[in-house]
Parts: sequence; structure tokens; C-alpha cells
Amino acid sequence: MSSTRKNNDDPWSSSDEDDDSDDENVELDAETPFYSICTYCNSDAPKFDTLALALEYDVTNYGFDLLGSGALVSSNDEDDFFEGAIVLINKCRQFVKDNQVKFSGIELGQELNNYLKGHKVDDDGDAQYYKPVLDDDSMLMCIDELCELKRQTEQESQADTSAAGNNKSDPESDDKMEKLQAKISMLEEQLSRAKGYIAALANDDDDDDNSMSDDSRSGDDGDKKQASSAKQTNKKPDNDTYYFSSYSHTGIHETMLRDTVRTAAYEEAILSNADSLFRDKVVLDIGCGTGVLSLFCAKAGAKQVIAVDNSDIIKQAREIVELNGYSHVVTCVRGKCEDLIANNALPLNGKTVDIIVSEWMGYALFFETMLPSVMVARDALMTPETGSMFPNVAKIFIEGCNETERLDYWNDVHGLNMAPMKERMVSELTQDAHVEIVSDENIVTDRKEIITFDLNTCKDADLDFEVPFDLHLRDDDKSRNELQIHSLVISFDIDFAVPNTKSVQFSTGCQSTPTHWKQTQLWFDPVHNCPVLNREAGDSMKGVFRMKRNVKNHRAIDMSVVWEVGREAGSGWER
Repeated sequence: MSSTRKNNDDPWSSSDEDDDSDDENVELDAETPFYSICTYCNSDAPKFDTLALALEYDVTNYGFDLLGSGALVSSNDEDDFFEGAIVLINKCRQFVKDNQVKFSGIELGQELNNYLKGHKVDDDGDAQYYKPVLDDDSMLMCIDELCELKRQTEQESQADTSAAGNNKSDPESDDKMEKLQAKISMLEEQLSRAKGYIAALANDDDDDDNSMSDDSRSGDDGDKKQASSAKQTNKKPDNDTYYFSSYSHTGIHETMLRDTVRTAAYEEAILSNADSLFRDKVVLDIGCGTGVLSLFCAKAGAKQVIAVDNSDIIKQAREIVELNGYSHVVTCVRGKCEDLIANNALPLNGKTVDIIVSEWMGYALFFETMLPSVMVARDALMTPETGSMFPNVAKIFIEGCNETERLDYWNDVHGLNMAPMKERMVSELTQDAHVEIVSDENIVTDRKEIITFDLNTCKDADLDFEVPFDLHLRDDDKSRNELQIHSLVISFDIDFAVPNTKSVQFSTGCQSTPTHWKQTQLWFDPVHNCPVLNREAGDSMKGVFRMKRNVKNHRAIDMSVVWEVGREAGSGWER
């Protein structure tokens, strides 16, 4: 089987352009890290790439919030703020330096909070604090950024106060507002999910020269055919910022929590294995969102749970943990997992983790490409031999779909023949992969497992793959002898199957209760060129399925299929 592509240098690539970076406006030396207030004088003090991460570390591990401290003047007067912030930072660092032997952890943070209660702006004794306590202190070099973070904190506080005041207003108005906000959140979530798929439609026509071929061609013998490639792309070379910010919307978390197949499977897998797997263990939850999985682990008796998320939903996660009485077990940390590990910024104190819990799956399993981040944590932090990912097995499946009724609809629309719309619809469907709930009634082939991933051992390179497949018509419906395959449907199954524990599994296949992942469809062209299987002739559809991360946006994926129809004969395979 052969495959014709327009980009011969890199057949997987949706673009061969380099990602140019402009470093001309960088003000700080890239090697000058940020140190948190409470840890800067420790010999193994964690280093942070950003001011926000350093401040967040103090909040999470010491209960000290510089931004929320009443000692830090308002951001409204930038001149007063600038001088006050310099004094306050140096004053805090000096206190930590003088008291690090007497206090540690939360106690140090509490003592620092108490010390600052007596802090007064323009105190005559503060002149000494205009001199840096820490040489090359990046915090002092970024007072303008600190001012902006303070301003954001003040705006959030004002919004919370306003919301609290509104809650005392007319109950009927509140109810209407709540419903409107819920609707907006759901729409935002749908938009967040959809953007990754529809962004490619905005590309200029000349981008096609760098894409996988969308042509459907016949081979020399007229029987070998190639399906259009189904790709999901994003115009931006890297979309981490958009990816993490999309998880700041309430709607996306509500959708995931309301997915009872997903949430109930995690709950059962964790709680039913409390004694065999979780009790007295150290757990890392990556991409914790609202903290629901972390709380399940805490309920199952985990000794320590570290909940990590790089979106600002971590604020609500921290409040939810506190509200449910598990703040002594669950610690919420904001940051990108790889950065937190590199900067030794997780509260592990040299320990490893026994279990890594994460709900990293995306459409077609790998869309959003979160698994590599989880694998970094696995390789760096998970206890060798006895540690485990949870879930620990993922499988991808493929099956054939026929949607004749969808096509025939255009033949008679309220007594009108709109057949020309078929061409338009097919042209749109074959451009990209589509995420839809596909009815099992439209599935006409068997569902075949094409690849399995052992999440405890798989490597990053394994996530870009090509595998063969072989599909036959289903045996449970023999009413039609010849059937077109209009699309291939991709789904996945997830297993919580650690040895010597209770096994739990869920499926996103068409035969199971629909999940928020739905299924991913790769459409052929049913008007001009699609597979046709004849039951009496014993036809099957053989091919190769390929999946790889998009080169312009690593959180998107490219997929393509090459295929042929034939049958087993006495002399072997014949077309």
C-alpha cells in the first residue's frame, strides 16, 4: 500500500515552518531565578521561572500570601507601592533569615504573618530595608509585575464582594442570573473544546502545500485506495497558554464532573481499592481541576495528596479541599508539572510518590497531549517497582460506520430535492476529524483494538504511531449484503488494573453509555470514493492507521488512514 502526500520531507507535518523566538525584550537574565520569601535562604531552596510561581509556593507550603498581606499597600498609587514593596520584601526576607532555625513550614508562615501585622508604611526604622537582603533578588527587579499581580488580586476580591452583595438581592433575579451564567459557562466549554478542531479551517489556502494529502486516489489496479487524512491543527506553534486558560472556565469542569461514566469509574476504582492501594500512600494528582480525584484519594486513606493544576481553578480546588475537611491531607499547588519538578517545588521533601492519579485523556485519547507531562512526573517521582499510574492501561479502537440516512436526507427535504447539498456536506466532513456521539445502530463492522499502552512503561516516542487494522462486517446484522463504510470511528477504553487490586474499566465506544469524549470520526468521501464491503464475497477492509502530534501545535494531533478492500483466497489476499 502506498500513500501520496504533498509534504515529502516530513509526511506527518502540517507545517515545516520554524517557530521563531524574539528574545530582544527580555529584561532579566534567564539564569536569574525567583526565590520564594520563605525558602530563599535554604541550601536547597527551590528556584522558580516566574514571580507568580514563587509567590504561589509560599501560599501553598507556608500559608504566607504576600499579595494578600495587609502590609502590602494598594496598587492604586504605583509610587507608594514601589517603595512599600521594596521595604516589605526585604523586611520579610530578613525575618525569615533571622528565624529559619526556630520555625519551619506553616509555623514559619504564621509567625511571618503575625510579624507583619505591626508593619507600618513609612516607618522611620524601615530605611535599612531599602538595601537588598538577597543579592540579585529577582522580586526587587520585578516590582511592576508584583504591582500587576496585586491589582489582579484586588479586582478578584472586589468581584467576590460584589457577588456576595448580589446574593442578598431578589432571589428570582439571582436564580435567573445563575442560569444565565451556567449557560454561558457551558458555551465557553464547548468553544474551548471545539477550537482545537476548527482552527485549521481558518488557515490560508497556501497552507495546503504543507499538509498531509486530502486526496482520495485509486491505485494502478483500480482497487487500492487512500482515505483522506483527518487532521486536527491549530494555527499557533504552541498553545499552552490557551490550553491552560481554557480550564479556568467553570463549564468545562461541570461537563467533566457530570460525565458519570468518567467520574464514577475513578471514584469506584479509588475507593474500592482503599486498603489494597491507597491507604497511607503518597499520591500525586496531575491536572487536578476542582480536586475531585484528590478528595477521592483522601477519602481512601491516602497519607498525602499533592494536587497540581496550572489554571486558576486551583483557587477553588483549595477552597473545596478546605470545605470538605481534607486540607491536612491534600495540598494544592499551581504550576506546570514539568516546571514544578525541575524547580523542586513540590512539597515532597525528597520522597517519591506511590501513585499518580490523572485524568489526562482527550478526544481520540491523545488530543491535548497531556500524557507526556504525566509521564515526566512518572519517570522523575514515582517509586520504582512498587509505584503505579492510575489508570494504568489505555487502548484505542477502530470501527466502521455507515450513515446512509444522513446522506439520503437531502433527497427529500419537505418535498424538495436538495441533493447538491450532499457534495457540500461531504466536502466539509472530509476536511477534519469530527467529535460526535455515533449511534451503535450505524456501526457496521466489528470494533477492533489497534493499540494498547501500558502507562507504567510506555515512552514518549510510543505516542506517535502507525498500526495495521482489519475490519469485517458485523455478524449481528445480515439483512444487508453490501455496505459502504462512510467513516472510521475512533474510541478508547481505560483500565484501572493494578495487580492484586479490584479492576475497574470504562469505555468510550459507540456500544457504551456516551461520555464527554464522545467518539472521533474520520470521514471518507461517500459520494465519490469510499470502501464497499460485500458480505457474501467475504470482503474485509485492511489498512494502516497513523497518529502523530502536530508539528505546529503539539497539543493537536494528525491522523491518516490508507486502506484497501479484498478477501482471503486460496492463493492469499486478493482485491
